[in-house]
Amino acid sequence: MGRMDLVDRGRKPGLVRQLACTAGLTALAGLLAACSSSGSSSSTAAGSASSAPATSASQASGSTPAAAGSSASAFVAIVEPFDPGHPARTASAPASCDGATSTLAIEQCYDAKTENVDAAIDTVQLARYTSATAAGKAAIVAQDSAWLAARQPVCAVAYHSGGTIDGINTAICLSDESTARLDGVKGITPPQATLKGTDSLDPDQLSWYTTPEGSRIAEINTQGDSTGGGIVAWVIIGGADGFVVNPRQFYFQDKSFIDSGLIQPPNPTGHRLAAGQEYQFGLDYSHLSADPNANKSAAGYFYAPGDPAAVWK
Repeated sequence: MGRMDLVDRGRKPGLVRQLACTAGLTALAGLLAACSSSGSSSSTAAGSASSAPATSASQASGSTPAAAGSSASAFVAIVEPFDPGHPARTASAPASCDGATSTLAIEQCYDAKTENVDAAIDTVQLARYTSATAAGKAAIVAQDSAWLAARQPVCAVAYHSGGTIDGINTAICLSDESTARLDGVKGITPPQATLKGTDSLDPDQLSWYTTPEGSRIAEINTQGDSTGGGIVAWVIIGGADGFVVNPRQFYFQDKSFIDSGLIQPPNPTGHRLAAGQEYQFGLDYSHLSADPNANKSAAGYFYAPGDPAAVWK
């Protein structure tokens, strides 16, 4: 999460096949047999994730997919845009990608990490799917599909400088998105994220926090104010479920001292972002000079949807 570098990597488009079944009335039985075996596959958008058939996912996990003709939606597994043709699978990956020395090697390192996490997501979701009701199965499939569809566009919005650094940043972003998703489906609350604050408007310098739903949040210290405080711009990109802005969730804290900030117009309260939409709003933390703590090591700007999830220092 600490690295900031990325571009939308092009992917080969998928092929769409369709088998047409024709037969005369005298060969009705043959027609039915032929049609029952025909099918089609959806094309894959450049740089986006796709899904594998239920059979492949279940074979990879040793489970049985939803029976043909069942009213339940079939479980689908993640298929990586950078490793297509099969469900996400676990492979050897280094503990850290810091030792990679080329753009390609760094991207491949993070791609491997992403695929390992995605395989773990499939394992968790397939277990939930297997024991779910028909309605529950449909909900799981719909939620997984929406998250996959939003993942790459969200990363593309965050990083679009046009340079080779975009490829690295995209790979890191996909890994962060999948890691947050895995925590979410497991019901795990990760430790509070500590991120680096910045006063730079360069998107590559932002430190992003990724929510379990796939939204991304960053902080920019835009300027000081006349009171000795500071005006902060909060940058949000909506994930699969979008994002509803609540300024009360964004505040400055230093031990027991809290500055909730003054909303800068226009008032963002209740603003709803769609998936992949970027939005900024400002808060003037005008009481920072009243912070009684000389040691500022605990101070920072927090995002707390409940308990604090991330702090920028």
